[in-house]
Amino acid sequence: MTCSTMDILITTVKKEIYRHQACSLTATTAEGELKIMPSHAPLLAVLRPGILIVECMPDCQGADVRCDSMVVLGGFIEVQPDSVIVLADSVERADDLNEQMAAQAVEQAKKDWEVASKEAQKKQTQAHIALEIALAKMYLVKNRLKKM
Repeated sequence: MTCSTMDILITTVKKEIYRHQACSLTATTAEGELKIMPSHAPLLAVLRPGILIVECMPDCQGADVRCDSMVVLGGFIEVQPDSVIVLADSVERADDLNEQMAAQAVEQAKKDWEVASKEAQKKQTQAHIALEIALAKMYLVKNRLKKM
């Protein structure tokens, strides 16, 4: 069984992160979670901080294809029927995260959230985003450990 694929490019302003073919891409947008598959209708969306997952079916993978999951801190996604471009503000691959660092990030974000809840709206928003990012990192780390 084979599946159709699409070209995926994930990049920041400074560095290309991922460029391969894949069977699907899942991202968190301002409108909610979005799963993109080949032949998807064209769209442009704002990415929220969260998890980005590139999936490949086992029989779709070539020797050089790397399926990946990562945390993005925001950005934009452009979808065409045969390609997806993600321009992220910042990206951290799941392989680069560890449980201790993720747990520390969650704890720090929770403390910042408690302090910010007593302060201005802007600080509350920043603390909320930091907590979302830290929890996304922890999710990726925990799921990677389950697969091992």
